[in-house]
Amino acid sequence: ISHSYFRSDPFENEFSSFLKQLLSDPALTDKIIEKRTDTSLFFFQGTYNKYNPFFFKPKKVVVVLTEIPVELDSLKTDTIYSYQLLAYNNDSKEGIEEVKKEFEKIYRRYKGSFKNTSHSENLSGNGLPSVTYNFFDPYYAVAPFAISWAGPNADKEICLILTIRMNTKDNKATLPVPLYTF
Repeated sequence: ISHSYFRSDPFENEFSSFLKQLLSDPALTDKIIEKRTDTSLFFFQGTYNKYNPFFFKPKKVVVVLTEIPVELDSLKTDTIYSYQLLAYNNDSKEGIEEVKKEFEKIYRRYKGSFKNTSHSENLSGNGLPSVTYNFFDPYYAVAPFAISWAGPNADKEICLILTIRMNTKDNKATLPVPLYTF
């Protein structure tokens, strides 16, 4: 998934090399970088000028890498990385159809690669309308992959979101939060 859709693949080399490649990618503009401190976690965001791995032509494509907290049990909290690719399209009938068609195509392509999936919808008008599939591996507590569509938002855009969740171990990207430690 990361190789097919993301310009910088965290699983290809060492995590530090991936991070360097992502942060210095010349195809990205409008970069926002917030380094990890004692009171905040790492956050990166950028907008691609011309990169588009999808079958439709989005209005813009944004990449986000952020560190998020995960409760491992009632006493311990750890962090993992959420690596997202967001493809925005206009909320026209055609734009919405293109995003939903791509969403279904990606779902069909990857659903057989994972043990199970969970499906959630928020179409009730309470908040931003959205649909999400989380893809699970049986040996991990956190779904390593998710696909969503959301919108239209206040800017009259609908968004396709691909999310890869990962951890790092020995400077390598790994699947997040194993159920067992061997």
